[in-house]
Amino acid sequence: MKFWDYLLDKSVLFSFDRSGYTRHKKNFQDDMTKKDLKDKVALVTGGTAGIGAAVAHSLSIQGAKVFLTGRNEKKGKIFEEKNLHSRFFSLDMGNWDDLEKFCNNCESFDYIVLNAGSMPEKYFVNENGVESQCASQLLGHFYLIDRLKKMGKIKQGARIVWVSSGGMYLRELDLNTLFHSSKYDKVRTYANVKRAQVTLVEELAKIDRWKDNYILCMHPGWVETAGVIDSLPGFYKLMKNNLRVPSEGADTILWLLLTTESLQSGSFYFDRKKVSAYISQKYNPSENQRALLLKKINEYL
Repeated sequence: MKFWDYLLDKSVLFSFDRSGYTRHKKNFQDDMTKKDLKDKVALVTGGTAGIGAAVAHSLSIQGAKVFLTGRNEKKGKIFEEKNLHSRFFSLDMGNWDDLEKFCNNCESFDYIVLNAGSMPEKYFVNENGVESQCASQLLGHFYLIDRLKKMGKIKQGARIVWVSSGGMYLRELDLNTLFHSSKYDKVRTYANVKRAQVTLVEELAKIDRWKDNYILCMHPGWVETAGVIDSLPGFYKLMKNNLRVPSEGADTILWLLLTTESLQSGSFYFDRKKVSAYISQKYNPSENQRALLLKKINEYL
């Protein structure tokens, strides 16, 4: 049976889809929806729909005070009305001035989930000249935790989870197109940004400044969300009967936030297991690329 599971996981199709989650779930030990989170404070970006909403909802009903961000104020207000202990902030992760204001006025956090993401059809840049996906999902998220850290608003031992994507597995880190590109392809750009997230998490975990926090990365598998339906209609049409539901995509995020099992900061996780972020060393950025990524991020921010 273990060999059969190994073959199914290697197929990717039957690992990232809902059947993969159902199979992996048999090995899960704890229920992450029945914890006492009273007096805990959480931040979830992109928390008004899909995976982010599933995470925010679960944390809220377990007693945590949840700050959630998003660009859709109507959805945010509806979430607030339906979930106790939640507070919505209208926030574009690509607008770094607004992120600064948010950090000045928020509380200190035990849990941070960096989930916000999108795949715009057309190329555009933020006011700092950075391609929108990179500006929000990579630089915006780093800017957020960097400012919170400087302000003493990330508690000691707090867990920070970056939500990446399995789509990055077949993408090498391309620094030449990461921050701006004359030939925009939404899917390639998305995969490149997600690869950069994984690399950044690995590098941050090596820095003394972040040693008193867990910085972790994961991918949720293939999940039925509005983003998938709208941005990848062909993939959705092919896979719609086999996609995970948002609560299944959220499971590993909650596990990383709440488990008492030993975790390794800087590592990559899928379905409650530490996994490799590389199908081959071809996709593992060099030391020079890693150093240049950090340099460029610091220059922009």
